[in-house]
Amino acid sequence: MDDASASESLIQVGAIVGAHSLRGEVRVKPMTDFIEERLMRTGSTLRFDAPPGEVRAVKVRSGRWVTSKGRNDVIVKLAGCDDRNAAEALVGTRLFVLPSDREPLRKDEGAEGSDGDDEFYAQELEGLRVVERDTGEVIGVVEDVVRGAGTQDLLKVAFIALDEETGIDAEYYVYVPFVKEIVPLVDATNGFMEITPPGGLLDLKIPKKTKKQRARVAAKQKEKRDAAAEASADA
Repeated sequence: MDDASASESLIQVGAIVGAHSLRGEVRVKPMTDFIEERLMRTGSTLRFDAPPGEVRAVKVRSGRWVTSKGRNDVIVKLAGCDDRNAAEALVGTRLFVLPSDREPLRKDEGAEGSDGDDEFYAQELEGLRVVERDTGEVIGVVEDVVRGAGTQDLLKVAFIALDEETGIDAEYYVYVPFVKEIVPLVDATNGFMEITPPGGLLDLKIPKKTKKQRARVAAKQKEKRDAAAEASADA
């Protein structure tokens, strides 16, 4: 296990919660959306801070899913951890990656506003405002990035819109393909991206809450309005 520079911010992707088998495998509780990429792919690099204050790097040799008592964990074989005693010594250790360990999301070469290849990490895109280029309207905010859905990555864009069934604003999200034709400009420095959605794309919105939950919210808001109206009438 080699020393690694601690000059970059660590991003936790899991925690070792137990030893597994006599071959030095460890049971890992995943804390990342990219479990296969981080914890199961042979050759991927993980970091851990043991001893405290000293960041060390280790390579993943293999990984696989395991389900126990309704919980999904990952059994990971780490380079240099070859017996159960070594695995038990790592229990409680947190696993990290550095920003430089992450694979970037890629767009087409020479995208508008770029000096060359456009490369973005999911963490850089999350939280960006999404602006419709033709109207200048702020559509919503990037809430998540879905890697490799089909042949392309997808942006999960969250926004507020009128719920026609309840007559109140509700939270929705829509998936936007992260391709140059639809996302021609990403300005991470200023916190926004521009999109040119094809007709009907934004109509494919998905409610964050069920119909019953939205109805309950509408009922509570109506109660508050009625109470405020009564208080105003009595004043």
